[in-house]
Amino acid sequence: MSRRLIIRRYARGLARAVDREAEFEVCLEQLGLLADLIKTNPTLNYALTSAFIPVRQKKQMVEEILKGQIFDPRAASLVRLLIEKEKMGLLPEILDELPGVWAEEKGIEVFEIDSAVDLTEEEKSELRRTLEEKWKRPVRLNFRLNPDLIGGLVLKKGNVYYDVSVRGGLMKLKEIVSQR
Repeated sequence: MSRRLIIRRYARGLARAVDREAEFEVCLEQLGLLADLIKTNPTLNYALTSAFIPVRQKKQMVEEILKGQIFDPRAASLVRLLIEKEKMGLLPEILDELPGVWAEEKGIEVFEIDSAVDLTEEEKSELRRTLEEKWKRPVRLNFRLNPDLIGGLVLKKGNVYYDVSVRGGLMKLKEIVSQR
């Protein structure tokens, strides 16, 4: 089984175990903090990811870490499973995959929105409402500033771009003029 498939399987397991987005965000944050702790502590990183350390010892270390924190039981179960299967080294990649898998599992359309200037909360709400009406499902919007845009927006959903920027309009006009 490919590495990517394994990562998606663990991410999907957690996404299916959590019902509400607020709970999902808590799990994501807690797992992120654990991943940061492991990343910044080379000794702990080695201990939890090395094939030379027995799983029994890894379990004891993880239980000590989890005992000191108030961890969501589902996030703790994922950590225990990763230790049991000796896949703890996949945690950062699972974290990268989780938001997309969560949205996919819950039927949420995800859009990346690039804009030349910060949008107001009213503009963001209007855009969300319009996209939810068009797609007939909930949407998640990830906003970024793009100084290369003159004005307008570029929406990205998966591999599809919707360019409603001034720059995009000028490029289309250039194409039309050059064809004549």
